[in-house]
Amino acid sequence: MKKFLLYLIPSLFVLASFLIMTGGGWLKGPFGDDDDLLSYVEEIEVYVKAEKWEEAQQEQRKAENAWKRISKRVQYSVERDDMMAIAESLHRIKGGIEVQDAATVFPDIYYFYGIWNALG
Repeated sequence: MKKFLLYLIPSLFVLASFLIMTGGGWLKGPFGDDDDLLSYVEEIEVYVKAEKWEEAQQEQRKAENAWKRISKRVQYSVERDDMMAIAESLHRIKGGIEVQDAATVFPDIYYFYGIWNALG
């Protein structure tokens, strides 16, 4: 029994580490209704196209809260630079919505899409 545990515990640790390190694709996905970051950014895009700035601002707040949750899950499976780039693009989107400038928001939305797809 002792020898079995001697091999089992390190094996489980290695397996768990492997799953966490390669799990960026499924860890970034929504686990509930309030952490679907991609859908929030897509809604921001729709509202900005329609120039509904108040609704876009509400979706942006939801997106920031969702990113706070998701970033804790994916911090060990994605590169820090990618996490910082997503946070930066969300802040730029927020600034564009604040000044109600669609020309500022759209490049950052598509930049976000590119980084999001590269996460896995």
